[in-house]
Amino acid sequence: MTREEVISKLIEYAAMAFHADADKINENTDIAEELGVASTQRVAMSASIENDFDVMIPVARFGKYKTIGDLADFVIEEM
Repeated sequence: MTREEVISKLIEYAAMAFHADADKINENTDIAEELGVASTQRVAMSASIENDFDVMIPVARFGKYKTIGDLADFVIEEM
């Protein structure tokens, strides 16, 4: 899977979890600043990522990724 494909999936999951417009999310989107910090939303997005990519992201670690691109880089490293 290419980085662009991973980013596309992460945008889809972020839009669902944070109830945001996917067209306004890109790899430079700041997760906390632009999407939110609600733990339930982060858990929902983490669960989608874990199920689809078969990687583990502890909720505490999720907050360390500033942008969608940072999160994509982590997912790619763990795949």
